[in-house]
Amino acid sequence: MMLREASEENDPMPTVDVHTADTAHADVALSERRKFPRIKVGIPIEFKTGSAEYWTRTQTSDISCGGCYIESNFTLPVETKLDMVLWINDEKLDTKGLVVTHHPSFGNGIQFVDMAVQDLNRLNRFLHSALR
Repeated sequence: MMLREASEENDPMPTVDVHTADTAHADVALSERRKFPRIKVGIPIEFKTGSAEYWTRTQTSDISCGGCYIESNFTLPVETKLDMVLWINDEKLDTKGLVVTHHPSFGNGIQFVDMAVQDLNRLNRFLHSALR
């Protein structure tokens, strides 16, 4: 993983290079301009749709302050709304999520929606420490 500075004046956020051999969605990640740097780290996560009775437990394959990617054989359609819990150093971070990418039999990209400011700050601190 390599951190590089943004090259455009209107995009002051650094981005994280993803190596194409890492995952099947790396080519998509390389072509996108992200608002937040994304790092490859497995964070325990639980999620469910509004109609689901049970929570699904897994971990992220990569994450940023704006969202995450979850690898799974059982994927969700784009626009699916989720209730989510992220676990960072035994701290529970509640948020809503929205499925924004769908790669059949591989995984989903999920955007965080309505995360509390204090939880977003915790996630940001964790990600900055993981980049060091």
